[in-house]
Amino acid sequence: MSSNSGKATASPTEQVPVDKGQSQAQKAKGLFQLILDTLAVVVDKPMLKVAPEIGHLSPVIFTVGSLVLSIITLNYPIFLFSIAAGEASLLHSVLSSTSSYLATPFLEPMKEEKECDTPCKSYFQTMTPSRFNWVLKQGVGKTFPSTPMYFIAFASAYCIQCLTIFNQECSELGPAYSNRAYIAILGAVMFMLLYALYLISYGCDSILMLLGSVILGGLVGSFLCYQNYTLFGKQGVDILFIPPLVKRSGMDYICVSTR
Repeated sequence: MSSNSGKATASPTEQVPVDKGQSQAQKAKGLFQLILDTLAVVVDKPMLKVAPEIGHLSPVIFTVGSLVLSIITLNYPIFLFSIAAGEASLLHSVLSSTSSYLATPFLEPMKEEKECDTPCKSYFQTMTPSRFNWVLKQGVGKTFPSTPMYFIAFASAYCIQCLTIFNQECSELGPAYSNRAYIAILGAVMFMLLYALYLISYGCDSILMLLGSVILGGLVGSFLCYQNYTLFGKQGVDILFIPPLVKRSGMDYICVSTR
């Protein structure tokens, strides 16, 4: 009798299980790298590295940055946009707290983000964490809605709604202005897709979390735009800085004779 008859041997057809989330992240990373290689033909690589950093810092840019810019330039619509960004930040805190509460008893507990997970964080946040602790205290991922994607969708929806409110003015100004709404929509969608692909490729967030963040941010941006339009009129959402069309009555006409 052979001495090895009692030992268990591994089957040659046995396969090691593969994590589906990891395989999806690898595919997304490969697609993201392919897009980067394609864009590198016409755009410098250092400029491509700036795009994720802008996405990471979008909460700071749309809140503090727009407020500082409005104060320096004394721009009324940008000031109202910064106030709307502050309201969106408060709503994000409420949504994040609610989702964390619901995720604890019913869903899988949210994982804490590692300190060394630099692709998912801004360079400034890893260098001086306390500086942006108020806005970026949760980093990029592991919370719902995703802070950067939520703010990007909010700003995109707000600006696009402002453009649709000034649709008649843009049409009267000719093709140079009438197609700006379509360019804004295309640019916003392309940037959000590229940034979402970046987050998925590095495992910062899942597809469902990013999609939900975009939907919530878009709804909040559209609502706050119409709020400012209702309270302050067209002048409050004039991010194009063009004079709005108004109805004038009781105008006096002067006839001038020519020789």
